[in-house]
This record gives sequence, structure tokens and C-alpha cells, in this order.
Amino acid sequence: MNIYKVAILFDGAFFRKRYCYLHRAEPRASQVNDYINDVMVRINALTTVYDHNSQDVLFRAFYYDCRPYGGIETRPGGGQMDFSQSTVFIASNAFHKDLKTMNQLALRLGELSFDGWKIDIANPTAPPRPDFKQKGVDMKIGMDIAWMATKKTVDKIVLIAGDSDFVSPMKYARKEGLWIYLDAMRQAQIKLLLKEHADFIL
Repeated sequence: MNIYKVAILFDGAFFRKRYCYLHRAEPRASQVNDYINDVMVRINALTTVYDHNSQDVLFRAFYYDCRPYGGIETRPGGGQMDFSQSTVFIASNAFHKDLKTMNQLALRLGELSFDGWKIDIANPTAPPRPDFKQKGVDMKIGMDIAWMATKKTVDKIVLIAGDSDFVSPMKYARKEGLWIYLDAMRQAQIKLLLKEHADFIL
């Protein structure tokens, strides 16, 4: 029997956004584990179509996210906001703590930078909202894809994402002989570049 090793890469921000849209709730570590199992079932089903004498096994899942921002900032109207006391900060830290204890999962964390306050265009009379930007997450995903492709640590990579920034590492991995599976979590519109450089769409 042929055994294929599979790595599953989560773009955490994309996964949370799509999961909330589909289930109307924030994902917990247990739901991440359930999703990993579901992905493996779907991949094995595809594999057996082409090769009945083969099996896909999980090498490791990688979850990429940002540490929650915990700084203190001055509001536009005066007064300070301590983000370390926010429910988002507390929930994100608890979520990351749970992910760290999961079997066959590596948590890769980038940084979240505070870029000031922004007006909600849809509701301009509402108080300004904090404007955060991810730093280092896409780079970590790209570097890990390149590393796995170069070292031949896996045979297949599942990318749970919707960002065309990953096209270059996807192309490189395919040139090195890996199969790339794209899981856009039932997103209606998938960017054409992502489709072009994936071997399979889950």
C-alpha cells in the first residue's frame, strides 16, 4: 500500500472568518480538530478514486495566527483603552493555549500591529474602531510550504486559505513534486490564481 503524508495549513484569520460565517459561532480547538479529521476523510476519498491501493495519513497540521494585541491606546475622543482587558484578547489567548496542547498540531504566531482608528463607512456616526494589521503570518506560511517542498517531508499540502499571496509558494511546491489541495471552505468566489496553482479544490 502507498502511504502519502499530508500537511494541513490553516490561515487562522481566514478559517475563523469562514467558520463564523458558516456556523454563526467562533471556532474552538475541538472544532479545529474536527475540521482536520474532515479534511483527511475528503482527501482519502479523492485519493482512492485514482489509486485504490493507497492511504493518506496526517503528518501535522499547522495553524497560523496572530498574538492578540494587548497594548493601551488613546481613543480619538479621549480616554484610554486597554486591549489586554478585552474579551477578544482573553478569548484569543485561551484559544491559542488550547491549540498548543493538540496532537499533531503546530501553532505559528505572527504579530498584530495597531494602526490607529478607523471610521466604519457603513455606519459613519458610530465610534471609530481600532485598525489592526497582521504581520508575519503570510511569510510563515510561505516559508513552511517551501521548507516542506524542499525537504520532501510530506507528499501533499492542504491549504485552508483564500489569499492569492500564497501563489508563489504553491507554484514552488508543485515544481518540487508535491500535490496542493485548496480548501476555501465553501467560499462562493475563489480567486482564479489560486485555482490555477492548486491540483485539487476540496
